[in-house]
Amino acid sequence: MIPFELRIILVFLVSLFSVIFILPKIANIAKRIGLLDLPNARKMHTKARPLVGGIGMVIAVIFTSLVFIPINGLRGYFLGLAILVFVGFLDDFKELAHQQKFLAQIIATIAMIYFSKINLHTFGDLLGTGPVSLPAGNATIWIITIFCVVGVTNAVNLIDGLDGLAGGLSFIAFIFFAVHASFAGAHTLMLLNLTLAGAVLGFLKFNWYPSVLFMGDAGSLCLGFSLAFMALALTQGTNNITSPVTALLILAVPITDTIVVLFKRLLQRKSPFKPDKSHLHHIFLRYGMNRAQSVQVILAIGILLGSLSLLEPLYMIQEKWLFLLFAVYFFIYIAGSFYIVGLFKYSLRRRKNRQHLARSDLFSRFFYGAFDHFKLFRKKRRYNVYLAVQCTSKGSDLILHGHILNISQTGCMIKMPAFTDELITMTLSCELLADEKTINCSLGAEHLWVANHEGSSFHGFRFHALNREKATLLSNYLTTVAAQPHNYSKNKITA
Repeated sequence: MIPFELRIILVFLVSLFSVIFILPKIANIAKRIGLLDLPNARKMHTKARPLVGGIGMVIAVIFTSLVFIPINGLRGYFLGLAILVFVGFLDDFKELAHQQKFLAQIIATIAMIYFSKINLHTFGDLLGTGPVSLPAGNATIWIITIFCVVGVTNAVNLIDGLDGLAGGLSFIAFIFFAVHASFAGAHTLMLLNLTLAGAVLGFLKFNWYPSVLFMGDAGSLCLGFSLAFMALALTQGTNNITSPVTALLILAVPITDTIVVLFKRLLQRKSPFKPDKSHLHHIFLRYGMNRAQSVQVILAIGILLGSLSLLEPLYMIQEKWLFLLFAVYFFIYIAGSFYIVGLFKYSLRRRKNRQHLARSDLFSRFFYGAFDHFKLFRKKRRYNVYLAVQCTSKGSDLILHGHILNISQTGCMIKMPAFTDELITMTLSCELLADEKTINCSLGAEHLWVANHEGSSFHGFRFHALNREKATLLSNYLTTVAAQPHNYSKNKITA
């Protein structure tokens, strides 16, 4: 019999190295059979990626669990996991309708409830007035449990938009769940969480930016299902290990993102199942962060919220105060989400017709003007210009012509046609006037976002890899623009 202390280390390492060993092998198979995620206008990658991360993680978790973990009470979980990895594989290989995927998730959840005897009975003492318990009756409890499990499962699936994001958040959540299980002496759940964490960490070796493979729906569905199972197993029943609000804090990032995104789509009268670019990571990209920075910030938020969940076992903080922390994050997310997008749309409208703002828009003029004046949410001052530019990309025959509408030392916004290829890096060629000389200049830039406004496409770029000569030239140009801004406006140039 292997000592428990040794098994803690072994389950993590065996799962980790199993994934590292398995994934390159099945990635080669995926390339031969066409199990690939192809790039398109909505996605962030430019090359096809094997969709095998989820399959590799599930294989490693099952193998490690059979060797080191007693699975008597986990049969329902593993049955549901098997259902979802199979359906996820089918969806990755040949895209399934969302109704079919929902049906599979419901069946997997029913199997988990029936065989593992886990239900959602209470949400805990959220308001300090006593536990918020579900009404008695098997049907009600089953329906609400299925709804919550399917919701968390899809939350992870929906947030899987950047390299390392869904995997990183899942890894953080499994670690915090393992810590809570260790506090309560729940050895089986602790070992299973460490097994899952090891598998995800092994996957992140191949999925961290720039990635070489993706987890696919097989991975995101299984990770979401596993997180939902852990949340129930740790917080429900007579022998609950921790309060439900701790699980809510640990999973706050994907849950909040999904709720807000679905609400936005419904407000815009769009299908809640139609993908778009309104997730948290898209907002950070529009704000000016690159892909790696966006992931790092979101993971830091996940670590912070997970750390707050430890206040209950360590300092006996009441559930109502933990729920208040979640509510604060939720409303900050909503305010930030709608504010940043609204500010961007307003800035486009103001640039196009600055002198024809309606009297009813006085509040917006004051509110957004204040942020412009004090340079909040903007690292470098931007200058309005109207500068012809040609955009090209290495390895592509695409050539686009447009105009730079505003520019700073770190980036610019360009009005030009939309393109179907998701090109990450491009070369911007233009003529810059500095010291009364016109100089041809080529600037490397990273494409961050695209937005459509009244039939026109606007693209955000962040300059990168500028040598000292180009940085100096750009700085001199901006100094010239600052001294004579009216000479560089659209009206002056087209007059």
